[in-house]
Amino acid sequence: MAEPIRVLFICTGNLCRSPLASVMLESEVASRGLQGRMLTSSAGTHARHGQVCPPPLIEVATTYGLDMSAHRSRRFEEEDFFEHDVLVALDLGHLDHLNFLRPKHATAQQLLLLSGVDEAGVIEVPDPYGRGSRDYARAASLIQLGVRHLLTRLLPPGA
Repeated sequence: MAEPIRVLFICTGNLCRSPLASVMLESEVASRGLQGRMLTSSAGTHARHGQVCPPPLIEVATTYGLDMSAHRSRRFEEEDFFEHDVLVALDLGHLDHLNFLRPKHATAQQLLLLSGVDEAGVIEVPDPYGRGSRDYARAASLIQLGVRHLLTRLLPPGA
């Protein structure tokens, strides 16, 4: 069996969007019987280490059958360019940040989660942090759509 694809999702604080994308991708991989084919994690461009997800995100995650209670935030580090195969930004600011920090010999591919996902109607997942439950639900819906497209892109059927 080939080495698993190592995917790192990146948002700002590593409290909402990127950790949710990580567990959604894990769940999608498992539901398709592809365990061991992909390893997921998350980080934030401006994260403070060890923070927990806000309650509205935890509530939205449970509607998808996901448990976010164990998540602790961490900051994106230069080593992530070499320790992951794919870095997935949740908005254009994150992608710009990655482009700015990218070392010359970095090996990770960089993507924007909703790039090419026409049915999303947007190219960025808006940050729900500090907003209402509908904002968290909207972000989760967009993330789920993006994650499903990402999985198909990284592991096409029959691969």
